[in-house]
Amino acid sequence: MVYSHLTSVSETKTSRQALDKSFAMPESYDAFYSFPTAKGGYSGVSVYTRRSSVIPQKAEEGLSSTLQSGLKPMLSKEERVSSSAPLLHEMELLDDEATKTHTNLSLLDQEGRALMLDFGLFVLINLYCPNETSDARLPYKMNFHLLLAERVRKLVEIDKREVIVTGDINICAEPIDHCDGEVPSVRDEFWVHPARKWFHEWLYPRGPMFDVVRKQWPGRKGMYTCKPLLPFDS
Repeated sequence: MVYSHLTSVSETKTSRQALDKSFAMPESYDAFYSFPTAKGGYSGVSVYTRRSSVIPQKAEEGLSSTLQSGLKPMLSKEERVSSSAPLLHEMELLDDEATKTHTNLSLLDQEGRALMLDFGLFVLINLYCPNETSDARLPYKMNFHLLLAERVRKLVEIDKREVIVTGDINICAEPIDHCDGEVPSVRDEFWVHPARKWFHEWLYPRGPMFDVVRKQWPGRKGMYTCKPLLPFDS
């Protein structure tokens, strides 16, 4: 299967300059990276594909359809994974006074947190979603997730694509995913937090995405947030 010849890496935390060539371009593999534009080694994601088995038709950095890494020109609509990019005026984002992400979607892609690869049969989105390090960081985190949801929605509804979302979502989906999820005070208010509430509503049966890992291991503890998601009608 195609899946067995892909390797998605979240939280690479390195810079373009720091990568050794043998690691950046491993023999027999094609490699795709997204790096933060300002803070080197802060975040980053990568995808490796075995050249003899699978070759992506298209690859795109970020979720907003506004980025192109390196010195190359911006991708044309035909070169992008999809022309149905998220539009700012169609989204209800949180006011984000710290970084102004509610006024400019490209700001959500400057930390190198997303790659999209088109394999024909499906679109793979590999993520390292933002953590919530402070109250001021919450709007950035939420707006990133809202951008993700809108990108997936357009791929599925408009482009009629199969979509796999994988990587570090940085949200516990259920109390079973949380180290203190069995504590009554944690369990009873688990989905009060806006990020957990959003994720809860994005997953089947409330939302469009199916947690395929939890389906396979419904009672397994300690899996936390690294898991692939699929549209539930796939």
